Amino acid sequence: MIECISAGKHYSRNSHSFTALSDINLAISKNETLLVRGRSGAGKSTLIHLMSGLIKPSSGKVIFNGISLGDANNKTMSSLLLNEIGIIFQSFNLLPTYTVFENIEIAIVPGKTLNMNSETRIREYLEKFDLAKKADLLPSELSIGQQQKVAIIRTLIREPSVIFADEPTGSVDDQSASEIFGLLEKIRKESNVTIILATHGNIPDSFADRVVELENGRIKS
Repeated sequence: MIECISAGKHYSRNSHSFTALSDINLAISKNETLLVRGRSGAGKSTLIHLMSGLIKPSSGKVIFNGISLGDANNKTMSSLLLNEIGIIFQSFNLLPTYTVFENIEIAIVPGKTLNMNSETRIREYLEKFDLAKKADLLPSELSIGQQQKVAIIRTLIREPSVIFADEPTGSVDDQSASEIFGLLEKIRKESNVTIILATHGNIPDSFADRVVELENGRIKS
């Protein structure tokens, strides 16, 4: 489903250069759960952003369902990000003046009117994530863990074929992290979805079908 072929990412600024990723060769199958592990600065977030199409490779290729993301035009990338690719960020990116319900609603089809089926789905997800009574609150009125749950629902509601999660429990307390991990585990078992998850170490290896370790921008194992 996703393949990195000698993929690399390099940055240059004011005559200084930095290599974030180098010579990444990695193939991910449909419905596989991959755990990308590494210390802070190892390149985990860059790899997630590269494979999800948020940034383009400086060298090599990233192929998503036969499409070279580095060569894809804006229309193709917009379609992939809307219909196929879901991203859970460590920073929640919730709209501060929108309610919990509205933050999820706008993610379904931006600019479109919500139909009854979509509203039912949102209510079901809020119930599943123990947020049914928080639907009309603003993000600032939620705990950090609850905000992350809303961000996860916002991604899941579109039913993407692949979910990228960048340190989804990195900003929450241990109890919230345990709850979020349990929800991700349930999604993994119930849905035919590919999950690629980056962590510095608080997600157990048993969660994934395979573990890849990054060190200094390269695959160590």
